[in-house]
Amino acid sequence: MPSTPVPLDRAAVIHEFAARIPHQRVHMLHWFAAHAADNNVRPFVTELAEALATLDRAWPSLAIEFIERLAAVRGIGEVPYEGIIQILSEIYVVEGAIRAADLDPAGNVCFGHEPGIAVGMKNPECEACASGHWFSVEVKTPRLIEYGRQRAAHHLQITARFANSPSLGPASLPRDNPVKDFLVSAESKFVAYRTRRPVASTILSIVWDDFVQEAVAALCHPNSGLLTERSFLRDALDQAIRFPSIDGVLLIRHQHQIMRATREEPLGYGQRPFTYHGPPFPPKALIHNPHGSPIPDAVIGALGATPIERLSHFAEYRSPDLILWVGGEAGGEA
Repeated sequence: MPSTPVPLDRAAVIHEFAARIPHQRVHMLHWFAAHAADNNVRPFVTELAEALATLDRAWPSLAIEFIERLAAVRGIGEVPYEGIIQILSEIYVVEGAIRAADLDPAGNVCFGHEPGIAVGMKNPECEACASGHWFSVEVKTPRLIEYGRQRAAHHLQITARFANSPSLGPASLPRDNPVKDFLVSAESKFVAYRTRRPVASTILSIVWDDFVQEAVAALCHPNSGLLTERSFLRDALDQAIRFPSIDGVLLIRHQHQIMRATREEPLGYGQRPFTYHGPPFPPKALIHNPHGSPIPDAVIGALGATPIERLSHFAEYRSPDLILWVGGEAGGEA
């Protein structure tokens, strides 16, 4: 029988990172890998290694899998950089699921990577069990750098779709198509997953930036929100397309924090780049899908989530029709 892989500790993860990420300027993380190979381990690599070591203790070989995925994203520029940010966001969310998971009687973490019918098929990112309740998470991260430029270029931002609306001049338009694609993809994965665990909670986690009202509007705006009966996504009979296999959507304001870490800039709100259960602000907003199943409190706690109904006092968790930016407040990480 093949031997069980030995989990990697932080030092071993750093070694693998330095060995597998190219040191030449053909990779967006080459500078970090070259310095790590020279025993000059930068804070970004230390934080990443700690998170990957946590993943590996729960699922040996998972750290190597993520490093290999990072190494495969070659090239210099925004496209490969955002591809790397998407992988790093997955690591961040998976770290949180593992930290919240139960231990079985043998001391093993109740966690699975890409659970479902078969590896390589349409499987969600992970599953975990918290206080006896299984839940599965699919992680999505939109590309926001170019959209951040659009925010900065326009004082007016339209967050939802309106039929026959008058022209209001130059404006940044809703960022709802990626959210629609995320829902469609997650639905297909959770349909398959439910054949494995029919009563598990299913959560689509979207790692946004601080302008999370864009995602809130895409999902909840009464005129066109994707989880409402007036959704802009409709079938041939003009009925709103539903996503019954998704119990909730979790909106996480952390993508820009990971970007800052890759630039060795201070992170906001006392956050760390790959520590999911860090300071409680900014809150992780959970939007329950009205066509999904109820989500147990134990799962909400394991996700570090706050139901969005409790966050209405924050402007970022509302779904306005439009936003007028004054004084250069709009924009994003670039």
